Amino acid sequence: MVTRAKKSKDEQEVNPQPAPTVSRASARQSDRALALRRHLAAVRAEPATILSGTSLETSLVELLDVVVPFFCDWCAIDLANSHGGRRRFAVRHSGCDHASRENEIDECCTSGLLERVPGLDAICERVLTSGKTETWPSGDHPYCAVIAMRVNDLPFAAITFALKEGRPGFEPYEVGAAEDVIFTTATAIERLLFLQDAKDALRHTQRIASQLHQLIASSITVAGLRNEQEILMSLASSTRSVFDADTAIVTLESGPAAPLYGVAHRGKKPLSLAAHDPAVLDFPNTASGTVVPWRENDWLVAPLLERRDLARGVVAIRREATSDFATEDKEVLTLLSQMASTALAAAELSRTIQHNETRWRILVESAPVGIVEVTTEGTVRWWNRGAARIFAWPEYDESTRGDAPVFPDEARERLGALWADVLAGRFSSGRDLSDVEIRARRRDLTASAAVLPSSDETRSILTLIDDVTDHRELKSELRHAHQMEIRGQVASSVAHDFNNLLTLISGYAEILSADLASEDRAAKMVREIQSTASRASLLTEQLQAIGRTKAPEPVVFSPQGALQSISEVLVRIVGVDVKIAWSLDSSTNNVRVDADRFEQMILNLAINARDAMPQGGELGISVSPFTVDADLAHDLNVSAGNYALISVSDTGEGMDEETRQRCFEPLFTTKDPFKGTGLGLAAARRLVEESGGAIQCRSELARGTTFEVFLPTVQELAAEGTSPISVAVPRDTATLLLAEDDQNLRRLMVQVLEHQGYLVLEADSGELALELARDFEGTIDLLVSDVVMDLISGDELAQALQATNPQMLVLLMSGSADDAVLDRLTPGTSAFMAKPFRPSEFIEQIHHLLGRRGAEPTT
Repeated sequence: MVTRAKKSKDEQEVNPQPAPTVSRASARQSDRALALRRHLAAVRAEPATILSGTSLETSLVELLDVVVPFFCDWCAIDLANSHGGRRRFAVRHSGCDHASRENEIDECCTSGLLERVPGLDAICERVLTSGKTETWPSGDHPYCAVIAMRVNDLPFAAITFALKEGRPGFEPYEVGAAEDVIFTTATAIERLLFLQDAKDALRHTQRIASQLHQLIASSITVAGLRNEQEILMSLASSTRSVFDADTAIVTLESGPAAPLYGVAHRGKKPLSLAAHDPAVLDFPNTASGTVVPWRENDWLVAPLLERRDLARGVVAIRREATSDFATEDKEVLTLLSQMASTALAAAELSRTIQHNETRWRILVESAPVGIVEVTTEGTVRWWNRGAARIFAWPEYDESTRGDAPVFPDEARERLGALWADVLAGRFSSGRDLSDVEIRARRRDLTASAAVLPSSDETRSILTLIDDVTDHRELKSELRHAHQMEIRGQVASSVAHDFNNLLTLISGYAEILSADLASEDRAAKMVREIQSTASRASLLTEQLQAIGRTKAPEPVVFSPQGALQSISEVLVRIVGVDVKIAWSLDSSTNNVRVDADRFEQMILNLAINARDAMPQGGELGISVSPFTVDADLAHDLNVSAGNYALISVSDTGEGMDEETRQRCFEPLFTTKDPFKGTGLGLAAARRLVEESGGAIQCRSELARGTTFEVFLPTVQELAAEGTSPISVAVPRDTATLLLAEDDQNLRRLMVQVLEHQGYLVLEADSGELALELARDFEGTIDLLVSDVVMDLISGDELAQALQATNPQMLVLLMSGSADDAVLDRLTPGTSAFMAKPFRPSEFIEQIHHLLGRRGAEPTT
C-alpha cells in the first residue's frame, strides 16, 4: 500500500500518508518481494519458530531474520500494552552483528533507525491506534513502512520496515508482501496464545482439582477430630498445603476453647498457640460485620462464621514471594472456612452430645427405680443399677451382656401382659406386681412400660420397675404413728388426771397407815392399797412413754451391768418354773439410754416371756457386741455401726405371724383381761427408737419367741451416781403459797402441810395465786404449784413471782411434765416432783427446799 499524492518535503515528514491497498494479483513481482515470500515459506517449514506456531516472545525476534536483510535494512517491533501505550520489543539492522541475541534492542540499531526516520515514534503510535499501514516519506518510492499487527482483533504490535540510503524504495506490491508476512505472523501468534491459554486453563484446572482433592482429604481428617486444638492444627496444615502458602493460620476467638490459634509455617510442624503467646500479635483478627474474604496487608483472610452475621475466628494465608491471590483463591479459602466452621460446630455438638449422654447415663444409673430394656419377646437386653438392686442381678457391663438375667416367675407373666398392651398401642398406667419372691423375701413391685422408637424394624420395650415394699410399709407405719399420736394424747391426758388420783390414794393411805399402826389387819390392807397405787403409777409411766409426755433422761451405762443389778428381781418375777440362761459378754461397750426405762423394758420382756411359758421353760438373756452393716441398717432403719445386741428369748407358746406384726402396737394384747395392758412392748419400742436403735421380734408357734434389741454403743465411761445431799429439817415455821386446780389433791396437801406446822395460802388457779401473793403483807417462803393449769401455768406463775423476788423458793409438780420447766427459774431455788408421790416424799422435798433459805443460789 503506497500513497500516490505529491506533497512537499515538510508535509511528508510531519504527515506520512497511509499506503493505498494494491491488488496482489495484478502487482508486478520484484526480486525483493519474491525473495521475501520464498524465505517466509522456508521459515514456516521449520518446526521451532514463531511462524510454525510453537513459541511466542522468546522467538518473536525470528521475524527479524525473515525480513533482514532479505527485505529491508531495519526492522523494529513495538508491542502495545494494556494501557494504550507501547514498548519497543526488538530492533534489527543489517549492518550489526546479531550472533548474540541476549539484547535485541541494540542502541546503534535504534539510533540509526531514528536518524533515518525521525518521526517514527509518532507513526507507530498512530498505526497502533488506527490499525492502518503508513509509509514515509510520501512519494512513489518510500523507504519506510509501518504495518499494524492485530491479534484476536486487538492491537498487538507495530512493525517498522526501513531501507538505508541508496537503496530503491518500497513498491506497493512489496508493502503488500510485508503485510502478508505480518498477517501470517499474527495468525501464528493467535494460535500460540490459544495454546497457551489452553495450557494455562489446564494447569488452573489441575490446580483447582488438586485443591479440591486436598480439601476433601482435609475434611475427612477433620471430621474424625473432636478437640478444637487438634482441629485448628489440622486445618492450618491443610490450608497451607492447599494454597502452597508460606504461612497459614486458623483462629478461634469465641467459644469454650477460645482464644486458640492453629499455625502452620512452610517446612515446620503445625503449632497450637494460646492468646498470651507473643507470636499471635501479627495475625489477623475477626473483622466486625465481615462475612466475605478480605485482604489485610499480605494476608488473604476469610471469616469462620458461627452464623450468618457472626464470626468466631478467621482462616488466613500469606505468601512471602508474592501477595497476588486469584479470585479462585478467595473461593477456595471460603470453602475452607466453611469446612472449619462445620468441624468446630461438630466438635461442640459432639461434646454437647457426650455431655448430655453422660448426664443421662448418670441419671439413669442413679435412678432409684429399675430401668430394663427388653425385646418384644421379653428377653432382657440392658438394665441399670436400680434394676440390679431390685432383682439381685449383677451390674450390667459388656461381660454380662451375653448372659442376660431373667425376671422372677411371679413377675414375668404379669409383665408379659403389660408388654402386650404397649405393643398393641393400648395405654397402660402401670401394673402392681405383688408378692414377688426375690432373695427369699417377698417384695411388692410396680411396673410401667413404653415402646422405644427404632430406625429399623427391631423394636424394644423400656420397662420401669419400682420396689414399693418399703414405701407401703412406711405408709403403714405412718398411719400407725398417727394412731400412736392420737393414743398418746389420750394417754397423756389420762396419765395427768390418773396421777392426781394416785397421789390422793397414796397420800391418804400413808396417813391412814400411821393411824392404824396397832391394828395389823387394817395396816395390811392399807399396805395393799399402797402397793396397788405403786403398780398404777408404773402404768401411768408407760402411758407417758407412749404419749411422749415425759422426756427421756439418757445416761451412759453398761448394759450387762444393768442386767446384773436386776438379776435377783428377774429371778423372783419369773418364778421357780422358769430357768434363766445368762450370756453377758463383758467386751460390749456402754450405751446411752434412759436407765429407768431400760430396766422397765427388760422387766416387761421377762414378764411376757414368763406368761408365754405357763408350764415353765427357759428364759435366755444375752448381751453381745454386734456390727450392723449397710444392708441390715437399711432393713432396721438405723445407721450402720457398732451396737449392743440385747436378746431376750423364751421357749414358750410363740406367736402367729399376724400377732407378731401387731405385737408393738399400743394397747394390743393377747392376755386375759386385767392381766395385760398392751403398753409394755409399745413403750419398749419407743425407748429403743428414741435411743437410735431398733427392736425386732422373731417367733414361731410352739417354739418360742425372741426379742432382739439393738442399741448403739458409745466410747464414754459410765456415769457415776451422785450422793444425796443431807439437808437439815427446818425447826421454824414458814409460809407456803399452794396453787393446785384439783380440789381433792389440794385439800390433801393442805392437811399434810398444816400438820407440819406450815402456814398455807391455797389457790385453785394461777391467777388467784398471783392475787394472794400481791395482797399478802408477810413473806412467802415457798411456792408449791402444779404445772398444768388453765390460763397461767405453774412455771409461768413461778417466773412472775421471781420477777419481784428472785430468791423465792419454788416446788413444781406434774403428772405429765418434767424438770425442764425449771430452766427459766433462778438457779438453785427450785425443785420438781413427779406425780404420784407419797406425803412423806412431799414433806421431805419441802424440808429440803426450805433448808436452802439464806444460802447463796447455785449456778
